[in-house]
Amino acid sequence: MKDFLKIVYSYALMVFLFPLRLFPVKKDRLVFAGLTGGDAYEYSCNPKYICEHIRREYPGRFALYWVVADPKRYQGKEGADITFLKHYSLRSFYYLMTAKVIVTSGSYAPWFPFRKQQYLINTWHGGGAYKRLKDNYEDANRLQRKKLAFCAENISLFLSTCKRATDYLFRGAFHYQGEILECGMPRNDSLVTGDTEGPAARVRAYYGIPQEDKLVLYAPTYRTPSQRIVLDGDALLKTLERDGTKWHILFRAHRYQNGGASICVTGSGILQAGDYPDMQELLCASDMMITDYSSAVWDYSFLYRPCFLFVPDLKEYLEKTGFYTDIHQWPFARAKNQKELESEIINYDAEAAREDIRRHHREMGSCESGHACECVTERILEVCK
Repeated sequence: MKDFLKIVYSYALMVFLFPLRLFPVKKDRLVFAGLTGGDAYEYSCNPKYICEHIRREYPGRFALYWVVADPKRYQGKEGADITFLKHYSLRSFYYLMTAKVIVTSGSYAPWFPFRKQQYLINTWHGGGAYKRLKDNYEDANRLQRKKLAFCAENISLFLSTCKRATDYLFRGAFHYQGEILECGMPRNDSLVTGDTEGPAARVRAYYGIPQEDKLVLYAPTYRTPSQRIVLDGDALLKTLERDGTKWHILFRAHRYQNGGASICVTGSGILQAGDYPDMQELLCASDMMITDYSSAVWDYSFLYRPCFLFVPDLKEYLEKTGFYTDIHQWPFARAKNQKELESEIINYDAEAAREDIRRHHREMGSCESGHACECVTERILEVCK
């Protein structure tokens, strides 16, 4: 029923917005849309990094527009070349239908009636090819396939992080037959090149964390497990601080996880990172990450820092969701309970882990270049001649 309503909505919107097709497409106009889903529309992810690269390297070349949930949040960022628009407003529809290039991490592509002379770049919002998507072409019914086909027709270019993502996600799950640029994700450029000092300093300043202290980021992905998953923060800190080093725990629940009610971390002094505006900066600042099935493992792997999978519900997750790449092939230690997690941390072998990650990158066919922003910008300049 949901897919049917999306299709009906798309065609209804096409009729409603038809008058906007009388306005010409502007070659110097770019529109950006971040993460998909209600209030999640924000200045973020790959489109943000592409936008900032363009503003820095080609100042004044384009009129830049961002579709966000609340434009008031970005009043300090507006300038002569960038404007923030209210998501779903008629004004945002006008710019979406008159921009030569639209850059998105998933938003609008599945249902918006873009014009043939427009160029839609879908950067996607997850690296690697790990957890299975709920919308897979091979598993879809006739109506779901129609929706996926509509989405594929809208997209001019996909960005891919690795060969396996190209095969399993874009050619497979999305059944997309168009052009794929295998250059990696723009948001990962600084992780790949190791340019992390600036972002790390911003995170530490935001939370007031001294330079000599260390950070561990707990960032689980979205799901609804039948059991409540609890990470014992006090016990974790006791393990981490066994050599006298001071550690802090950052907890970033998935934006759809209702504040982390079913997946949480207990203990005193936990720093809530859900509202921090940039996940990549948190990765840059973290000396260790604990997650589960999140594609953030792909991004973080390029830092070659300790990463652990806390997966008490692994059996349930395998039955309900599953993976494109077997989790037992991931280069990160798995722990089904707190005791196993602490043991893996204590016995961590940095050199062995680095070699496992390198092997994993080879097996996945990594396309991360450290120059994705530059590659995408070159394509935009070419399209907008």
